[in-house]
Amino acid sequence: MGARHKSREAALAILYQADLLKEENAGGLSAGYFATDEAEGADQKFAESLVYGVKRNLAEIDEKLGSALKNWEVGRLGYMERAILRMGVFEILFDRTTPDAVAIDEAVKLAKSFCDADSPPLINATLDRISKEKQQEP
Repeated sequence: MGARHKSREAALAILYQADLLKEENAGGLSAGYFATDEAEGADQKFAESLVYGVKRNLAEIDEKLGSALKNWEVGRLGYMERAILRMGVFEILFDRTTPDAVAIDEAVKLAKSFCDADSPPLINATLDRISKEKQQEP
């Protein structure tokens, strides 16, 4: 498993916990996570760029998610699915270093590891829709 994938797992754990605890300041959660053995192999700088990027752009990310989800609402998503989707949307819309296809593939891999069997297709379809919308923008 590559360092960037491991970093995404770290960011996912932090975003999941922040959402679950309604924690606005993810700094303490990040420090706590990176003090554990779970963080071994993760690039803390990349993981934190994902966490803080999602937190900084949360309103816009959730707005995009809300319009891309078909017959579903962001608030009804499970905590893990919501964290994966938010991170994927951040990478697609705001992170210039990650190709959209890689962001989508990584989000689906995370869903396969941490969610039930219904989640990967939902995450794939939603992020694919957002990526295609981005490509059609002038």
